[in-house]
Amino acid sequence: MIRVMKILSVSRLTYTYPQREVPAVKNVSFSLDAGSYTAVVGLNGSGKSTLARILSGLLEPDEGSVILAAGTRAALVFQSPKDQIICGVVSRDIGFGPQNLGLGKDEVELRTIECLNITGLLSKASSPSMALSLGQTQKEAIAGIIAMQPDVLILDEAVAMLDPESRSEIFRFLSYWVSKGNTVVHITHDVDAVRQTNDVILMKDGEIAFNGSRKLFFTDLPLCRLITGGEIVKSGRSVRSSAETALALTDIRFSYGNGTVLNGIDFSLRKGTLTALTGVSGSGKSTLLEIAAGLLVPESGAVNCEVRPALCQQNSEAALFEQFAADDVAFGPRNRGVSGKRLITCVRQAMDAAGIPFASYADRRTFNLSGGEKRRLSVAGIIALDSPVLLFDEPTAGLDGPSRLTVMNLLRSLAQEGRTVMFSTHRRDEADSADREIVLLNGQVLRDTDGTVPGAQIPETVQQPLEGVKLLAMLRENAAGINASEKNTGFIAGMKPVVKFLVFSVLFSTALAVRPLYLCALLFGVSLIYAALAKYPGKRLLGSLIKVIPLLVFFCIFQMIFYPIVPGEPVFVPYKYFMVTPSKLILCLTTLIHTESAVAIIVSFTYTTPEYDVVDGLSVLLRPLEFVHVPVRYVIVVVEIIFRFIPLLLDEASSIIKTQLIRGGLGKAKGIGGRIRAILPLFVPMVMQTIKRSEALADALTERCFS
Repeated sequence: MIRVMKILSVSRLTYTYPQREVPAVKNVSFSLDAGSYTAVVGLNGSGKSTLARILSGLLEPDEGSVILAAGTRAALVFQSPKDQIICGVVSRDIGFGPQNLGLGKDEVELRTIECLNITGLLSKASSPSMALSLGQTQKEAIAGIIAMQPDVLILDEAVAMLDPESRSEIFRFLSYWVSKGNTVVHITHDVDAVRQTNDVILMKDGEIAFNGSRKLFFTDLPLCRLITGGEIVKSGRSVRSSAETALALTDIRFSYGNGTVLNGIDFSLRKGTLTALTGVSGSGKSTLLEIAAGLLVPESGAVNCEVRPALCQQNSEAALFEQFAADDVAFGPRNRGVSGKRLITCVRQAMDAAGIPFASYADRRTFNLSGGEKRRLSVAGIIALDSPVLLFDEPTAGLDGPSRLTVMNLLRSLAQEGRTVMFSTHRRDEADSADREIVLLNGQVLRDTDGTVPGAQIPETVQQPLEGVKLLAMLRENAAGINASEKNTGFIAGMKPVVKFLVFSVLFSTALAVRPLYLCALLFGVSLIYAALAKYPGKRLLGSLIKVIPLLVFFCIFQMIFYPIVPGEPVFVPYKYFMVTPSKLILCLTTLIHTESAVAIIVSFTYTTPEYDVVDGLSVLLRPLEFVHVPVRYVIVVVEIIFRFIPLLLDEASSIIKTQLIRGGLGKAKGIGGRIRAILPLFVPMVMQTIKRSEALADALTERCFS
């Protein structure tokens, strides 16, 4: 008789989060065999993610123990894929974990290529992590963990954002992984994912309600229905639908940098209909919805709609910015002038309809809600706007079966009330439940199951972009600018990283150090030549140089007042403490040239130098310090984290601003006082997100074996 080794044993686990009274996990015990494949299921908030973090070592239980077999290692793929990413470039991030394991360069490269292939990201190997869609980011997070080949692989809703084909690829890999003797624990709401496993653990209110075989789980219909919530049934076209057009998009084209995302999109939506927008990850669904909502400006084409559509974003974390749940839902209606009992009624109805009951959740703190609860609350916030045209980007991602059914029934009921509703999805049953499906592929409409109604009138109103889109574009450009494009073909871009780094360092330090005015002027000329060799666009360079002039003028005024007069020199403008003298003029002029030279050198360097060139160049320059036992690796990792963390925070700020604009914030602020009040709701969520991202980064470093 073959004896199966127990690879993981859990005994009487209990964990309660700080400032909460009810344990998230309570008295949980089970064991896993080596080579087992187990699904952990349960409703949102049942303790599944908490259990995953305890199993991976990220949380220390209040009571009980987790024992791994000697010499084995567990690793967790996070529920939020952006929290998992360390490096700013895809291939470097996947190789980060294997490097920390002390593997040789060839083995790290082999594992990186293998995992890129497994997840279908080989074509994105040198792309910035920030340039990926959320589904592609989820693939990158999975690849980064499996590259370390853990003995126990724990996935926390790791396929929620993937299209069906990508999900099937991950399922095939997991089956292969288990066949090689590895152990997989998959925390999921996806019934298809459960069908891949051998065993099922059902959690309810922090405790284990079922622990048995997959076959036994599916034969217990009441138990199974508790998780699946039942089938999403198409109830037929909405009775309030008509031939009248509510929203029309004509010849919409859009690109991010050099990459075309949408290429000639044409369709219109009729009033009172429910439309599903589908397509593989990265096909342009989110971009299209943001253009329709006025958050992005298309390069060509027009959006026609009598009333601006309201969009519920894919990133539900960024859609919440008030401290309490009811206040968050009330934010939009309040900005539209709703108050008093009418406001309370509006909030109550929206929360109840979205499956996050007002009676239970009104006073709950938004940042303490589970991922599924946050998503339902973000849906409620958009419903409360009472817009005739509603757009939802993956509204059911990460939801359990009953919550998913509630949201889909809600979308149907909104259409039956006469609203026009479009939602993006990767789920076949959700797409089939809609009146119509529009499929995107490579930025174009591949299939439209409805088409245009003959004689339909397009609304005369051409929607203008929301106030604030320029700020969004600036944030996006700054985030992208931190990871320069590898397609730059200038002379500077073609240098070896260490040479590029040295040239920049010499020019930058010299430009700041020289004192004589003629040398400053000479260095400014050199900086312009450097910018030309970098092929930095002249118009952008001129804009960068002009932007710093107001600050320099202020500094010059400061110098005219406080810089001492050289004895015996003439005073051109004597006015109280403000005195203009030759030495002060020379000082101001040299300061101006110093600063402008430095700006030209910095923008040209960042334009030609992607993150990996900076890291490679720095690695070579610091290598001699390794011989005296200076921890160079820490310096390199800090640089990589900076390249990742700053764009991530800019992206978070962008998502928060988008939600503010959609729900009536920022744009209507008047005067200095009004603008200060308008940006206050940005401050708290940005601080909270910064803290959250910092904590997640620490957890990600732990999971990727960095020490």
